[in-house]
Amino acid sequence: MSVLDQIQSIFKDPPPEYTFEISAAGIAMCRTRPPATVQFTSFTPEVLSPSPVRENINDAAAFAQAVAKLVPPSGGRRTAALILPDNAMRLAVLEFDSLPEKEEERLALVRFRLKKTVPFDVDKAAVSYHLQAGNKVLVAVTPAEVIAQYEAPFRAVGFLPGLVIPSALAVLELLPGTGSYLVAHRNSGALSVLVIGNGVLTLARSLELSSETESPVEEIVSDLYATRVYVEDQAGARPDRLYLAGFGAEAAGLAPRLSAELDVETEVVRDEHPGLAGYLKSVSPVAGKVAA
Repeated sequence: MSVLDQIQSIFKDPPPEYTFEISAAGIAMCRTRPPATVQFTSFTPEVLSPSPVRENINDAAAFAQAVAKLVPPSGGRRTAALILPDNAMRLAVLEFDSLPEKEEERLALVRFRLKKTVPFDVDKAAVSYHLQAGNKVLVAVTPAEVIAQYEAPFRAVGFLPGLVIPSALAVLELLPGTGSYLVAHRNSGALSVLVIGNGVLTLARSLELSSETESPVEEIVSDLYATRVYVEDQAGARPDRLYLAGFGAEAAGLAPRLSAELDVETEVVRDEHPGLAGYLKSVSPVAGKVAA
């Protein structure tokens, strides 16, 4: 069973009809049932600036036009999953000695732990969590108004968003459900780094990449090296491998360098929209085999 299979209860209702992956580059859409063909419409650079602490959609008209361009005509209400940029929210793994049995007490404890680590009002935020082995709790949190910003253009054209998930978690469905490995997901000007150990997500962090350079490779290499050292120190062994997702053509040159500098085998997730591909695979093996 993959990590995503284990944590989907954070977000998941019955599979929606359509899935949209949103990034600073544009919106990719696919049905969750055949015919499963990916459609994509791009943004100009100023349309979307993902963040949990400010307005994300800078040009609401352009965003709405992109949605309308992708949406097939329909007179009825339709369901949708929205895969958001990783840096529109915060992912964290919290460890507890013990957890209360009652749901409301657990949620209150999770919110309390988050207050010192996120730059917004946790009491007014949307918080979802999943209990993992060893009292490790995977948490996704962002201000409720950020979720509302992304949902509004879809609701305006008759969609009912039934699921919201960060792209990095959806990518996990494309990866092994066992073993110890790192995931580096590049998305919307940020690098998300996830650490998986024996089916448990043990670390989740995000690095805002410098906007001053077109390809901040040195930042990426440095951050992944530090993460590999941390994992080896904590687990007593190096990860089995590193997976790169969302790097496009740059991955071909970066993978050999990372393999050499981290001394960890590096593989490339080659899907153009890895979050979309991962989520589709999680809800339907047939839909997961999409045509671009």
